[in-house]
Amino acid sequence: MTLESRYTNTRHGTVHYRTMGDGSPLVLLHATPKSSRSLLNVMPHLATHHRVIAPDTLGFGESDPLPTPLTIEVLAEAMADLLNTLGVEPAAVFGLHTGNKIGTALASRWPELVSRFILCGMTHSIIIDREAREAAIRALVSTPFTKKDISDDEKCDREQGGDSIDAIYAANYGFDLTSTLASLSVPTLVLELATPEEDHLGRQAENLAAQIPNAQAYTFEGSDRDALDQRPQDLARAILSFTHT
Repeated sequence: MTLESRYTNTRHGTVHYRTMGDGSPLVLLHATPKSSRSLLNVMPHLATHHRVIAPDTLGFGESDPLPTPLTIEVLAEAMADLLNTLGVEPAAVFGLHTGNKIGTALASRWPELVSRFILCGMTHSIIIDREAREAAIRALVSTPFTKKDISDDEKCDREQGGDSIDAIYAANYGFDLTSTLASLSVPTLVLELATPEEDHLGRQAENLAAQIPNAQAYTFEGSDRDALDQRPQDLARAILSFTHT
């Protein structure tokens, strides 16, 4: 299977994306401060059933810088432009952490472009209460990055996206996730990456799914921050079980 690297123009700047496979489209929206490089391990497992499209969020990877003023809705507009330019049928959309906020805004405002939505995140990212969620995110973000074995891809992502991190977290905090989720009309899966370090927060997938029309929940137990690298096949299996029902 061939991995291709392409670019397309949107109203907010040029977006770089990676694509692989054939079939119905599946868009993968990455976390901060990463890029579509972070999705390279899971893409081949998904590309056996889908045309996988993994864009770099504006401000990260090979895409243009962040637009100003910046909101999550603006980033969702860029993703809508990407899908409209590609001319694909309605796509399943997977969003991780910041990507789940962009995906939520996309599915809410352009439901005709989204066939199914997978909202994925570690527990801190899917807490219903806005203040509690933002406090958990701030606590994680403020923790010094101490990973010993950082890959070349991670180094590159941090170099390319370093200037965008503060602005995109500010956009995260300014986005009303819970009320936007309540407006969704597309089938939705809340996919929680449950890590031992966040057991004190309690499991959140069922709680969040209960706020969304036509939603279900799945808790991916025994995960960690590197689920995309350490368990890509298991993660792909959870995604495909939803996109193919």
